[in-house]
Amino acid sequence: MPYFTRRQLLILNELFLKDTLTSNELALLVDSSVRTIKTEISYIRTELKQYGIMIESKTNKGYTLIFTEKSSMNFLTNLLKSSKVKRLNKFKKNNYARIFFVIRRLLLEDSYIKLDELANEMFISRSSLNTDMIETKKILKKYQLTVKSKVNYGIKIQGTEMNKRLCIAEYFYHKDIGFDYKNDHGIPYLQENNDKYVQSIESQLRKICEEFNIILSDFSLKNIAIHVLISIHRNRMGNKITVPRSFIEKNYTKKAFQASQILCERLNAMFGCHFQEVDCAYIFMHFDSKQLINDVTSIKEKEQMEVNHVLEKIFVEIKNNFDIDISKDETLRTFLALHIPQMIKRIRINMVIRNPVVHENLQRYLYATKVTISATEIIQKHYNVEISLDEFGYLVLYFNVALRNLQKKRKITIGLMSGRGRAETIMYVDELNENFSKEKYELINFLSKEDMMKNIEDIDILLSSYPIELSRSILQVAIENGNYVEKIREYSNKIDLYKLDIDTYFQPQYSDFYLEGKDKESVLHNLMKKLQSLDIIDPDVQMDVPFVAHEIGNNILHLQDLYKICHKPFCFIVVLKNPIIWDKDIIRVLFMIKTKRDGDHKLNILCDMFSYWTRNKEKVNRLIHNKSYDLFLKDIQKY
Repeated sequence: MPYFTRRQLLILNELFLKDTLTSNELALLVDSSVRTIKTEISYIRTELKQYGIMIESKTNKGYTLIFTEKSSMNFLTNLLKSSKVKRLNKFKKNNYARIFFVIRRLLLEDSYIKLDELANEMFISRSSLNTDMIETKKILKKYQLTVKSKVNYGIKIQGTEMNKRLCIAEYFYHKDIGFDYKNDHGIPYLQENNDKYVQSIESQLRKICEEFNIILSDFSLKNIAIHVLISIHRNRMGNKITVPRSFIEKNYTKKAFQASQILCERLNAMFGCHFQEVDCAYIFMHFDSKQLINDVTSIKEKEQMEVNHVLEKIFVEIKNNFDIDISKDETLRTFLALHIPQMIKRIRINMVIRNPVVHENLQRYLYATKVTISATEIIQKHYNVEISLDEFGYLVLYFNVALRNLQKKRKITIGLMSGRGRAETIMYVDELNENFSKEKYELINFLSKEDMMKNIEDIDILLSSYPIELSRSILQVAIENGNYVEKIREYSNKIDLYKLDIDTYFQPQYSDFYLEGKDKESVLHNLMKKLQSLDIIDPDVQMDVPFVAHEIGNNILHLQDLYKICHKPFCFIVVLKNPIIWDKDIIRVLFMIKTKRDGDHKLNILCDMFSYWTRNKEKVNRLIHNKSYDLFLKDIQKY
């Protein structure tokens, strides 16, 4: 088997994938000079000749692989199928794959790693790695971790053991990243039996919770089980957690601490992990901050007063921004009053509950997401904290229930204008009452056109026996066309869409399918410049972070004009020229919805349209690959 360097493998792989490539094209692809390419080609020629593979060179055309034997193609196919070459190809195309690899690699080493060693493992140049390290450091900073460098030694991660464990949980257990390579460094986090360990730990957690009457959600149980498993691995590697003695003494007598002690005893017996008091304290922190509080008396009176004050400010803000009043929803008040103090406790001790369905919920409940953004701004300012996407996702569910309760109260008004006599009118009224329940619909039988015109603002759908010219646009259904019940039902299901002026919000100019930016700061800067060029944002506005952004899955970012710098209604859609890492997700598509005014009820239907579209991967990929605004507009109206 011939030996090839990473550069030679890259050249060979590119020639295998393409018919013909010039030395200039190859130089660009593998980040080398033309002279180096010619030298490398000469070496590859010599090595492959014995396997019946030639590299033909033609002036002004380039290099082409020629297979002189039947087995030659199979030989090269198998060579390039190796995990090493797969990794090479993956890292060459995607810088985010390299960044995730570096994070994982650094998390596993306590000693320094040389940059050249990392670059060679990823088959990239040192300059490419230096660029990747900028983004790597930004990601690690979110976990309060830094990269320490030492001349002639290399780099390593620096930070508390607790923060390292949080990062390990995210990048080994929650991130779906396949590198197709075997563990060359004694990595315990990738063992196949980890799932079995987690299940065993979960089983013990459930028993402990039953014994001590601690209520945990399924998500919290899984989350704590993963952190316990990480603790077992880290302890065996000599990476001990540290907890202040004063913290242990303060909480030693609490029920959750006693539960942690019993759990540690059982885990020691099961796995021989030698958990000590400090490990009990660490597990207690998870129990204490992640348990569900069902009784407001469990919260200190001062905290109750504080959270009630915050809730009042939230309801006022939502009323001002969306013209909806959810302050009278006692269920929402009760659950937020129980949830927020626990959430603040978790944030302050850096105990995040991973939310595995956060993206799905943010896509599904987009209108609630917008409302929650306003609420979180109030919470963050008051408590001086930053709410993570995981925690944000749980808040969305509370507000979505409140919004659903409001929608249940809304009725669709059907106006009946019949000119066919009393008997037929009675028949129509009876048929309408039979098909449309009074819980969702209100039926008004108008005796005259004048009476109907006086109440025209209250009508959603007009059913008439003859065409009527109206002063405002109303959905009309003609009795004479037949099947009017089905037509009313069709309009009712999408009444807001039928009322929506599509051209106001959707125009080709409200798109950019090649927006540039190497990181989120430059993307936001370039987007703001684009909106300024369209006279949507005043040219004198200068902001480093002009919009609030949330990842919602499927490589999509939702932007909100929380600071009200946009002064036109629009729905803007963006495809990035190159995908980038935002916070945790890889982002390819951005969108923003801006209605005519705060509290515009068109916002709900626009959110529904984008909600259905973002959940359809096929439609999202169609936009990314085709970059057609007309096709996007057709897709987003089909829901």
